[in-house]
This record gives sequence, C-alpha cells and structure tokens, in this order.
Amino acid sequence: MNWAHDVTTIRERCMLSFIDSISDKPEWTRKVHDEEIVSKWRQETKELDWAGVVQGGDFSDEMFAYCIEELRYKADMYEKTGVMPVFDASSCVLKSDVAIPLDLKEALRKAAAPLENVPEPQKDWHPGSNGTVLDLVHPSLFPLVYGRSRILPDSTITVNNSLSNIGKDGKTDDSGPITRTQGHNHPAFTPLWSHRFQWLPCNISFPDGQNARIDSYINNLHPQDHKDLYRVIERIVTKAVPFWNVVYQSVHNHGMLATSLRINCDEVSYKFPDGYNEQEPEGFDENESPIDKKLQVIVKLANVHLTPEKPDYEGGAWHIESQLNEHIVATALYYYDNDNVTDSRLHFRTKVEANHFTDDIEYEQSDDIGFRTIWGIDNDGQGEQVLGSVLTREDRLIAFPNGFQHRLGNFKLVDPTKPGHRKILALFLVAPTIPIISTANIPPQQRDWWVREVKLNESRVGQLPAELVDMIAEAVEDFPIGLDDAKAIREELMAERGRMNEAIEFEMFKDERFSFCEH
Repeated sequence: MNWAHDVTTIRERCMLSFIDSISDKPEWTRKVHDEEIVSKWRQETKELDWAGVVQGGDFSDEMFAYCIEELRYKADMYEKTGVMPVFDASSCVLKSDVAIPLDLKEALRKAAAPLENVPEPQKDWHPGSNGTVLDLVHPSLFPLVYGRSRILPDSTITVNNSLSNIGKDGKTDDSGPITRTQGHNHPAFTPLWSHRFQWLPCNISFPDGQNARIDSYINNLHPQDHKDLYRVIERIVTKAVPFWNVVYQSVHNHGMLATSLRINCDEVSYKFPDGYNEQEPEGFDENESPIDKKLQVIVKLANVHLTPEKPDYEGGAWHIESQLNEHIVATALYYYDNDNVTDSRLHFRTKVEANHFTDDIEYEQSDDIGFRTIWGIDNDGQGEQVLGSVLTREDRLIAFPNGFQHRLGNFKLVDPTKPGHRKILALFLVAPTIPIISTANIPPQQRDWWVREVKLNESRVGQLPAELVDMIAEAVEDFPIGLDDAKAIREELMAERGRMNEAIEFEMFKDERFSFCEH
C-alpha cells in the first residue's frame, strides 16, 4: 500500500487515452503505418472534445505526432509478442486480444460448462449481486480460517493426494500471519491485514522451464471432477506469465516501489572477529524476474448474467484485490465469453506522490491555477489520479499491478428482450518472493467432498449404509466445514474486506494531499 505513481499531466493522460483507443481499432497495427488513415485520425483528434475525455484536456499536433511514433513502435512489439502496454507513464496495464488462442478459449468454455449447468438450488449467486453474479470458483468460499483450518505440517498436499487427505487431523494455527508490515518499515494498518481469513492459492511450477503445472489443488475446484479445467487453467497461466513479468518489472524496477523498498538507516557498523574471512557477496541481477520459477496463484471464475427482468449491471466499487496477508501483486483477467451485453470498461486510478510533488517547483503561495491547468490538481486535493479505462471485450486478457485501484464499469443488455452474459477468469498472482499458506498445506475443507471420499473408501465408516454416513457427517460440528457454515464465513470475510477498502480510502489518501502553501 506504500506504492505511489508519478503525478501525470492532463496532456499526458490525454495521450495515454488516445493510444489506448487507437489500439482498440481493428487491424490497428497495419493502419498505424498507413499515412492516409493516420491523416484521418489527426483530423478526428482536432474535432474531439478532449475536455470530455480528461477534464481540462486538449490535443496538439505535437502530441499527435508523438503518439503515432509510439504507436508504431508498440505495433511492431504487439505483432511480435501479443502484448500491448497502455497507461504506462510509470507502471502499466497490459492488454491483448491474441494472447489466448481460439482453441484454448473454446476449451475453457467447455470445461467450465459443468460448473454452470447445475440445478438452480446449487448455483452460488454472489451475495449482494441481486442474482446477477454467478460464482463458479471463488476464493472467499472455504478460505483459510485462522484457528480452525487444519494444516498438515509434515505433508505436502498435491492435486493427486488432496482428496485422500481430507479430514486428517492437522494442526490449527490461531496466531494469524507472522509478518505485519507493508514495506519501508511502516507497520500495516490493522484493517488492511486480516487476522481471521486468507484466500488460498494453489502452487504452480514450471517443470520444463516454460509450461505451468498446477501442483496443489485449486480451492473450490474438485480435482477429479474437473480435471479438464485444471489443464485449461494451466495453459492460461502459461500465457499470463509474460504479462505478469512485464507488470512485475515495471513496478519493481521502474516504479516508485523500487525506491520505497530500500531500508533507510543513518548509520550501521559491525566489528568482524579476528580470523574472519569476508566473503564476496552473491551476484544479483535486478532484471531477473522470480516469475516463471514457482508461483502461487488464486483462481476465480465468475459470470455476470443479465435478464429482461434484471437488464443492468451497475458496475463495481473502487477496490484493490486482497488483504495484505495475501500479498497479491498482480492480476490477470480473461474475458472469454460476452453475449448480448454492451461494452464495459475496467477503470483504473492510483495513489500519487502528493506531499513532495511541489518540492522542486517554483510557485507563489496558494497559487494553484498553474497546477490545475497543467496537472488537473487542486490545493488540498487528494493524492490520487484516475489513469483511464480499458475496454473489456471478448478474447481480451488484461493484466495490471495490484497497486492500482480498479472497478468494472456498468453495462446492460443490447436486446432487452433476451438474456445476456459476461464470463471472466481471474488469476491473482501472489508475490513470488513472499510465499503464503496455500492448498499445499491445507487439505480441502469441503464437507461434501469428505463425505464422498468416506463413502468410497474401505474403512469401517465407508462400509456403513450411505444414510448412516450422512448422519455422521451432519454430526460433525467443526471440520470439515459444511456449505451453510462456509457461506456464513464468506459473509464475514466480505464484510471485513469492505472495511478494508474503506480503510484504504482513508489511509492511502489522508496524508497524501497536494499543498501549495509556502515551502
């Protein structure tokens, strides 16, 4: 939460918006090299009301020429890599309409279908969504619950042995997370750090150095019933890794996080004992990424369903994924199926360095006219800036750092007489340098999974009539966890995260305000 973006000028935000909009056009990589088409774009920029795009905005010929030059460079890069960085003044958002091939998209649709095609009473409509958001796989259900979830300290749980480990008597850890810092020696604000819950990632490795392999089960995705979906998600993670690499490097090597991670110390000394031979420090390459070695990823699958009775999705609230003890550093969203819904955009904003922004700028006390004209900021204004928004169309993969707040914009049915939907796969990357408790440590917690295994095994309980096994399962109070209990836990987790996002609004911006007083 200590990360902050550079303050960007109004004109720069206009240019970033222009680059994003051009790169949404069909065949833009070819058109950007066509002078006749570029000439038409130039005329369109002159006629556009830029103040409606960015408050106070305008667009000069020089800005246009610079953007076309940058677009031509990025077009060549996109043709080679399929990666398009946008809003990259400091860190960046990445988008691609070609990263996931058609056969993989169709495989995802097919593999996810059994989760969708269940009896109505079994459908898990997200709380507070008015029956429009259908959770297929959601990390808030059956999370790690400190003091209740069972950890197997002497075992590593894999995809293959996860079901056989259900119900084993493991240790409970009621101490909560070990560390409570948010970087740069700042203690974590309590509302941002959960002492009750943690989303559970799966562990992922790359045995051949390139292709992802899911090593521990995905929370809430049965490893036997949905083997095909596991394989599909592995392939999509493989496609997402280059995007995460760019996001990770942009933040850690070029953004302000790289500076904030440095420990400030006035003086430190140490006297070596006699006979000590000082060793040469191990070499370190700041450009080497820990991504694509071993990862932890939290998986979510969700659909937004609209109907003639519920034709509108109002959009989401500004938020950052996860609480601090989950250490999520980046997100990848794949929009794989849009039907009969209008366009929607994913909006981004970020904390900016406001307190020291004016240190090296000459100005008259309290004179904020120039700042408002150039940067669009006011005296005593909050230290935040809206970066822009990205179109969330079908086939698009979007990746961004978790330092960016984001929210999904509203959309509605195109034909209000027919149903429509938007289907999303979300992959949340845990900081590669900070592993957390995962499904490799905790067996599946679902009571119904456990009951299935008990009925299948050859133990004394498994040999009882199914009705008696069900009665025994009902008598189990604490663990494994029943679905109704899990949903109650989810409500508590969601309430805690709601308070967290309120705390972010307060803690991130209360001390970061622009001040144009005498300096």
